[in-house]
Amino acid sequence: MTSARKKAKFPAGWIILILSLALLFVTNPSEQQFTSFLKDKIQKQAEGDETLTGDLTRILAGPAASLAGMGAVRKDYFLFSTFQLELPGEESLFLGALDHFFKLK
Repeated sequence: MTSARKKAKFPAGWIILILSLALLFVTNPSEQQFTSFLKDKIQKQAEGDETLTGDLTRILAGPAASLAGMGAVRKDYFLFSTFQLELPGEESLFLGALDHFFKLK
């Protein structure tokens, strides 16, 4: 009787694993989302700056993010992506998962 109960047991662990993998796959961010993330990050850095430099930074955030996004190298691992961004004097590595970006380096 105990072996029959083991076979009839609901495979919740497998279902949770499959749903988690599906969620990661569906929310793997694209290059366009990374460019949008860079634009938002540039604009937030210039938010408190009320000088001419801050105004120019807010105006040029879109084109600057587009150029930086074009220079980013994306490695797609289907469940997540990495974005390597090389700027003069700085190299950054971002992890993109669940529609968010996390700076690794």
